[in-house]
Amino acid sequence: MKILTRAVLVFALLTLWVVSFAGNLTVTSPTNGDYLGTSNSLTFNISGASVQVTVTAVVTGPSGSTTLTKKFTPDTDGTINGSMSLNFNNSSPEGYYTIVVTATEPNNTYSPTTLSVKVDVVAPKFLEISPNDGQYVRGIVKIRATVKESSIKNWTVQVNGQDIPNNTGTTNDISVDWDTSLVTSDGPQTITIKVTDLAENSATKSQSVTIDRVAPIITISYPRTDTKIVPGTTITILVDVQDASSSSVDSTGVDVIAKRTDGTFICRVARISYKSSGSTTSRWTGRIQYKSGLLPSQFYLVATAIDRAGNSGTPQEVKLTVGRSR
Repeated sequence: MKILTRAVLVFALLTLWVVSFAGNLTVTSPTNGDYLGTSNSLTFNISGASVQVTVTAVVTGPSGSTTLTKKFTPDTDGTINGSMSLNFNNSSPEGYYTIVVTATEPNNTYSPTTLSVKVDVVAPKFLEISPNDGQYVRGIVKIRATVKESSIKNWTVQVNGQDIPNNTGTTNDISVDWDTSLVTSDGPQTITIKVTDLAENSATKSQSVTIDRVAPIITISYPRTDTKIVPGTTITILVDVQDASSSSVDSTGVDVIAKRTDGTFICRVARISYKSSGSTTSRWTGRIQYKSGLLPSQFYLVATAIDRAGNSGTPQEVKLTVGRSR
């Protein structure tokens, strides 16, 4: 009976000794269900350590397993705040992975931690975006984009590196309205959209646009009201258009027509060329080919222009007389 009692006592003492030397391992990152990208850290806290501890992480995914091992020395309180690099490359299969983290130390025990995570190494992809790069804008600019990504964390839209109202979201379709009236001066602006997924992969797209709120200035340089229009000849027309730049007015935005003195339409002037004639000016060249009975003895030549931002210039017209000078 005494022998049995002594054995029980010894067992109890041994059990107490083991328990007193049991350590604790707590994995702080990643957590269960997290998304992991290419660069990650496995962070953990250890308490109750007495000598050097070996931490091992076995990462198992669709293509097999990888083992990471690193040794850590506790401080005088027996604690360790450690981390290990947990990285994947662009060729790593995407999908669910299991991470089993264990700690080993002589004469000590730790409970392992098992995590389930999802690996995503592919950055979001822009499919569509507007306004177009190089576009001229004014008023309310509708910034729109479509992104291919199954796990968006967030997106942000900035202009010249600054936030604008209502510029964040989590949807695949990006929609932000930018009020250019809040910008004091016309000129170049940069719209930047950044999309980040749950694995911290990100993609950024920048578009350069130009605010243009000034209407083009139209000048009919030839013919003038005192130009003699000779019956039976082809009439050459020269129209100069001045705007924010020589490229801010498209050739299709210039229209020149001939109309009778009562305002009825005669014909549209055929365009021959449209060329830059300075940093802010372009020359539109057209002609009216002679056709018997086409032109009355007096008629108006009317030129209009709309720039790429949608600003309309004040229409210009000259009254012409066929057959004599004025």
